[in-house]
Amino acid sequence: MRRLPGGGGVFLFLIALKHRVPIQKMLLDQPLQVIRLADFDYPSTDQAHRHEFLMLLWVTGGSSVQMVDYRRFALSPGEVLFIREGQVHRVVRPAAEGWLVLFHASLYRAFTRAYPAQELHGLFDPLNRQPVIRLDEQAEAIYGAILPLLEAIVLEKPGETVISAYLSILLYHANQLFRPLHPFLVHPDQAEQVRQLKLLIGQHFRTERNAPFYSAKLGMVTRKLNALALKLTGQRVHKLVNDRLLSEAEALLGGSGLSIKEITFELGFIDHAHFAAFFKKRRGMTASAFRKQATSPYT
Repeated sequence: MRRLPGGGGVFLFLIALKHRVPIQKMLLDQPLQVIRLADFDYPSTDQAHRHEFLMLLWVTGGSSVQMVDYRRFALSPGEVLFIREGQVHRVVRPAAEGWLVLFHASLYRAFTRAYPAQELHGLFDPLNRQPVIRLDEQAEAIYGAILPLLEAIVLEKPGETVISAYLSILLYHANQLFRPLHPFLVHPDQAEQVRQLKLLIGQHFRTERNAPFYSAKLGMVTRKLNALALKLTGQRVHKLVNDRLLSEAEALLGGSGLSIKEITFELGFIDHAHFAAFFKKRRGMTASAFRKQATSPYT
C-alpha cells in the first residue's frame, strides 16, 4: 500500500492535556488535500480524535464504519460523510475504496459566503446528528469527475479561490440531497429566522433552555417560533436546545478530563441529580456508563 508523501501515512496528533481526545492535524501544510482511500494507511485513526479541519468522505467500494461524536454510522458505496472541525471521530472499519477531502475552515467559509442558504442547513447544520447522505446518480457523476480534477489541481498549488470553486461544487451537491424531516416550501425570511435561532442556541444553550428567551431575542411570539421551528426542523425550540446540550455533554464526557461534577456545572445544571436525570433520559444510560463506553478502545 502506497504511503502519502510527507505524512508517512500516519496522522499527527497533538496532546493538549492528559485524558483529552487528541487533535488530528492536516497531513500536509496546505488548505485542501484529496486522498484516495486505496492509497491511504489508517494507523492511529482507529483511536478517537478531534479534527482541526473539515472532512468529506465518499465511499465507492466496500463498506465502512465510522464513529462521529460517539455515534456509529455504517457507510456503503455511494454515501458521503461530513465531519466538522472539533467533532470526535474514529474509524472503526475503513472503506476499501473512495475519497477523502480534508479542508481548512477558510474554504468552508468561502462556500457559505457564496451559498448563504446552505449555512446551518441540512448536512451543515450543527444541530443535525445525521452526517451521512447518499449521492444520487447525477451527484455521483459530478463527484467522479471533480475529485480527480481537484486531486491534480491541488498538486499545482493554485490560489484558494480556484480550490474553493471546486470544493463548493462538492459541498453544494451533497447538501442538496439532504432530506428534511418535513418537506415544504420555505420563505427566505423563515429560513433566516431559523438560521438565527440556531446561532442563538449555539451561543446560549448552556444557560438558556426555554423558548421564550429565544423568541424574545428574535422579536417573535413564542408560539409562532415553536411552530416555525417544528415546520423547518421537525422539532420545537426546547428539543433543539436539549439536543445541543446532549451533544456537548457527550463531547465533554468522552473527550475531556473534567469530572462529571465539573461537567454538570460547565453545562449550567444546578446539581448532579438534574444532570444525571437529563442525560439518562435522553441517552438511555448513565453519564458514567457513557464515559466508560466512549473511552473504551474496543467500542
